[in-house]
Amino acid sequence: MIGKQGNRRISWAWLLAAAAVMIGAVAWPNEAAYASTSKAPVEKQGTVYLTFDDGPSKWTPQVLDILARHNVLATFFVLGESAERYEDTVRRIVNEGHALGNHTYNHVYKELYQDFMGFWKQVKRTDEALTRITGKHTALLRAPGGTYTNFDASYFDYMHQAGYTIFDWNMDSGDSKRQNVPAAEIVKTVKQSQLKEEVVLLMHDGSGHGESVKALPAIIRYFKDKGYRFAALNEGVKPVTFPLGPLKWKRSWTEEQHVQAKAAIQDMASADEWIPLREWAAGKGTVDWDSKAREALLQLGDLTMRLVPTDGQSVRIIDGGSIGEREGIFRIMDNRIYILKSAASELFP
Repeated sequence: MIGKQGNRRISWAWLLAAAAVMIGAVAWPNEAAYASTSKAPVEKQGTVYLTFDDGPSKWTPQVLDILARHNVLATFFVLGESAERYEDTVRRIVNEGHALGNHTYNHVYKELYQDFMGFWKQVKRTDEALTRITGKHTALLRAPGGTYTNFDASYFDYMHQAGYTIFDWNMDSGDSKRQNVPAAEIVKTVKQSQLKEEVVLLMHDGSGHGESVKALPAIIRYFKDKGYRFAALNEGVKPVTFPLGPLKWKRSWTEEQHVQAKAAIQDMASADEWIPLREWAAGKGTVDWDSKAREALLQLGDLTMRLVPTDGQSVRIIDGGSIGEREGIFRIMDNRIYILKSAASELFP
């Protein structure tokens, strides 16, 4: 038989045990919350801009499938000659919300970097192809091989005058340092790279980059586990560009070459069949600028269309009826609104 003292000891033991359970129940959620937050190494959420060069190719649809599965946006710097071979893929890139960038026409360094006009002609030819395929112009540009040792100050200056935003990168996946780099090595290179608040990651989706496709899911999971979000580049993102370095190319700028480059930039609108809106509207209607609302009012018969400049070279159409569903008809250049001649002939005969 257990006496009163034994009962008292049992009661106290039971109370202490119950109190311990209650304290543990209260403390556990806080400990769990601490444990979960302590695993996140990025205190302020960073952004990853996945960029793919040299496509599109047969691999690009697989890249797009993976991005869609993981709900991730990216940027594709495409070659004009590849875009013309894979027009449906280019349209899919745009339709799924990804950004499109100009990566010149054929990526042949000798043609691009021996003189500026060779570079400019390829950029313009690619722009014409992408505008025809997608109905819109892109102001994003990446130089093949990057700008370091390829661009001089004049290349930068003239491309900026032409309205292009130039992006290099601040993290290289290493998927192009030789042929057929294994997926495991690509992932390892990314994981060993120094993290930044904003990461512009260089990858490739051109011919011969099937291993890059295999590496992509693991790369996406890695950055998500680190607390990063994903986004597509746009003209409002601060560009990552390499510093000027010693040129690989023997070239010198003559006064005649500068004159030629300036003329090419100034003639971009007419060469691309973009004409000033006021010039085009003369005799058809009127164009008025509302400085307070910062929008242009295009009056064509009974139609009053509001044209609102957004960022860079983009123009948003408001009150345009069915025309408002079309993109790439209007464009900002030299602080003026231009209209695409082919679209104007189709929509406003």
